[in-house]
Amino acid sequence: MSETVNDVRTAPAAPPLGTVPAVLVRKDAGGTVTVEPGTAAVRSPKPNELLIRPAYVGVCGTDIEILHGSMPETFKINYPHILGHEWSGVVVEAGAAVEGFHPGDRVLGHGHLGGNDWFGVTHDGAAAELFTVPADMCFHIPDEVDMLTAAVIEPFACVLNGLKKIGGISAADTVHVHGLGAIGLNAVIQAVTAGAEVVVFDPSPLRRETAMKLGATAAVNPVETPDTTGAAAAAMGRSFADVVIEASGNSAAQAAALESADHNGRVLLMGVSTPKFAPARLGLVQERNLLITSSTGAPVAVWPAAIRYVANTRLNLGEIVSTVVPFSRGDEALQRAQDSSRETKVMLAPDATNADGVAASSTHKAN
Repeated sequence: MSETVNDVRTAPAAPPLGTVPAVLVRKDAGGTVTVEPGTAAVRSPKPNELLIRPAYVGVCGTDIEILHGSMPETFKINYPHILGHEWSGVVVEAGAAVEGFHPGDRVLGHGHLGGNDWFGVTHDGAAAELFTVPADMCFHIPDEVDMLTAAVIEPFACVLNGLKKIGGISAADTVHVHGLGAIGLNAVIQAVTAGAEVVVFDPSPLRRETAMKLGATAAVNPVETPDTTGAAAAAMGRSFADVVIEASGNSAAQAAALESADHNGRVLLMGVSTPKFAPARLGLVQERNLLITSSTGAPVAVWPAAIRYVANTRLNLGEIVSTVVPFSRGDEALQRAQDSSRETKVMLAPDATNADGVAASSTHKAN
């Protein structure tokens, strides 16, 4: 279920001529990063670009890491920039050299600009009422996929890419998921869809409840029950997992992921954070013959498969969305996204209407 924020502070002022409302990420001289409503210049698309009107833009854990200055140093972030690397929208205008896209087409896009440059992370993104993007970064949204689900395909694709790296998941597997943000919940969706038994670990009652609704077999609060493998045994009769997905970036959860893995288990580290010290029994890697790998982002090659996966299974990824916030309250969206007791996944949308015609002032549910 998702709710649209509809208690208006004040009507947003009309933007200057040639600009549109946007959500901006700024960094002041003292190094403090803020997210605030602002404006972005509108320009015609270059020959190889599309001009897009967004429907939904996701608030990601990466955005929160940027806000707190916790991104790895390998990400060279340009300030100020427009927020938003998870999005769906409608083509307004296609550049003169663009083939295959036309005004009115429903689209979504990957974020990889090349190297370690990312749309909406290191450079301007999608949280503006009109934005341009290279056409070769975009994909058509199948008829079977609604606009809200399309905007959540980015974290879904991230998970699919990570699982491909470790050989995938099957109904023969027991899967432990540590951390239930968008990455963790999408991991639950894919594991359940594959027929695996899934145990999840997260301090948030709301997020554990959401995971259970998505099909998880058991949910554990690791703060109340630090012995996560004992809790898994009590819930399912098996302490360890064939596949462990760490999706929080929390150092204690990273250490717990090693404890969760069975002999010949596969451990996938997906949570992005600044490296921190944590006590971990590294000898388990050798003793249990563990395969440990990491995965960040969704390379271009995995996107067509992710889109087909969602279309063919008719998955409703909007089930993980808790709140939709208008662009004019982008700062609030970032604050809400950090409150795991109230939120699972927060989305942004233009203040007036989104491309599904859902008024941003009305409450709606993602069924």
